[in-house]
Amino acid sequence: MEEKLERLKVVLYARVSSEEQKQGNTIESQIAELRQFATQREWAVVDVYADEAWSGAALARPALDRLRDDARAKRYDAVLINDVDRLARDVTHLGIIKRDLERSGVRVVFRKIPSENGPAHNLLVNVLGSFAEFEREMILDRTRRGRRHKVETRQQFIGAIAPYGYRYLRATPSNPSGALTVNSEEAVVVRAIFKWVDEEGLSARDVGVRLTKEGFRPRKGGPGWQRSSVLRILRGTIYIGTWYYNKNQLSYRRAMLLGSEPHGKKTSLRLRPREEWIPVALPDELKIISPGQWQQVQEQLDRNRCFSPRNAKHEYLLSGLVECGACENSFCGNPSHGRFYYRCLKRCKRVPQITENVLDNSVWSAVQKALDNPRLLTQAIQGIERRTSSTIDSDKSFEKALQGIKDEEFRILEAYRLGIIKPDMLAHELESLKSRSRALESQRSDAAQNKRPDSSMQRSVGDYCNIIRRKLEHLTFETKRNVLRLLVRRIVFDGKEVRILGVIPLIDSGGIATTGIDSLERNPTQAKFAITAPMIWDYPAKRAASLANLHKANEALRLRRLRREEETA
Repeated sequence: MEEKLERLKVVLYARVSSEEQKQGNTIESQIAELRQFATQREWAVVDVYADEAWSGAALARPALDRLRDDARAKRYDAVLINDVDRLARDVTHLGIIKRDLERSGVRVVFRKIPSENGPAHNLLVNVLGSFAEFEREMILDRTRRGRRHKVETRQQFIGAIAPYGYRYLRATPSNPSGALTVNSEEAVVVRAIFKWVDEEGLSARDVGVRLTKEGFRPRKGGPGWQRSSVLRILRGTIYIGTWYYNKNQLSYRRAMLLGSEPHGKKTSLRLRPREEWIPVALPDELKIISPGQWQQVQEQLDRNRCFSPRNAKHEYLLSGLVECGACENSFCGNPSHGRFYYRCLKRCKRVPQITENVLDNSVWSAVQKALDNPRLLTQAIQGIERRTSSTIDSDKSFEKALQGIKDEEFRILEAYRLGIIKPDMLAHELESLKSRSRALESQRSDAAQNKRPDSSMQRSVGDYCNIIRRKLEHLTFETKRNVLRLLVRRIVFDGKEVRILGVIPLIDSGGIATTGIDSLERNPTQAKFAITAPMIWDYPAKRAASLANLHKANEALRLRRLRREEETA
């Protein structure tokens, strides 16, 4: 027998979980049904609480939070809800909300469930709540599997928020799957960002300042560009044709799960392990940046981070360049009692720390010697090229690989003609072969660009050394550090000697437009070199320091002896 609640002040609660339901006026139909239900029982409706486009799995919802706050303030006697799944799609959340309202003296009435109070009613509510939770999990699982199938099988960009530089065209009857296209206005900004970092070596913060100064506005119309937004563009692989699905995972805060979270969504995105990412190869028309420029920008960003001062109290000449020869970790500065050392960042203890002046002098002396005698650099470059030439594929091997792809394509088409494979499998296999063909063409192009005659290399190294030597006429600490950062990429210290690995920009036959260091640093064609130098130990300085310490120890001993004699006297 349904319990009759007369002359009660009731409120209505309705919820929909998506924008599509919101646009379809589903929430208005819920409220209309609840009003009719209340009118038939002569209940006075004092307020309406509606959560539009909020999932039933979330406990923190704006209207639901206001409903619970008003219940504690005794502003109504009962809350009327259409069904259990409108209140929550999680059994735990359902129990939390229901008990919280009942503790405040508020009755929870579901329109589709008899409103009598008792064990049977509570059991029915819990059973329906379990079914609602099960249905939600089934919907999420089907959606997840469907999206993953589109990505893995069809290699399709699904309806995520398009990154800066692109726009996503939603599905239409003519294009049911949607499409990702290039936003021409934003693409201009993306190319400018990569160009500034590649050619001028700007940091992400400096790029943001320049964008703001030149009047480029972020997509959301904010007053300026933030460093994180610029870095997201510079690190994005989608601009070179590779987009990753399953890259992030949603993380809920513990307080939200326990029901004590304040108003609003409290979630965050965290990166999954890289092996769980699913790559999607995008067509060539969606590539905004070339792979070569993108790679140079990544290296420049790493150098910017490595050479960042970070409020350092002492400037080290080789900061960010030295690497431990045992564990391959970086060497960092280590001040101790007024003296400065380099030591392994991980303290592996297999390579001892070394005095700053000893390592600085050894590296600088080796670089100066190489600049005075360019043959050393030329021989080092030729030696590396001879060792790596065997790994570079010849034109014949590229042609053979491409012919193999064509033969495989012919076999797949023949299998389709005979009915062995289906159309969807045919499309997937052809797209895979096309991606492999593009990758081979790109490798062949890169290999062709890397081949240069020895005479051009020797002349380039000699000219480059002359330019650098002219820059060393006014030698300052800043100049020495800039030269080392320009030439040297890594310095490996194993405790006995240093191995210097660097690059020399090769000069084209047409000559150089400018002779500045900055213009040569970002020359796209570079030749790598490696030189080994022994350590230059500063023995006179060591002996002087040892004598000074000995004098201090003797003086302290003499003073203690005098004090002891005075005390005994």
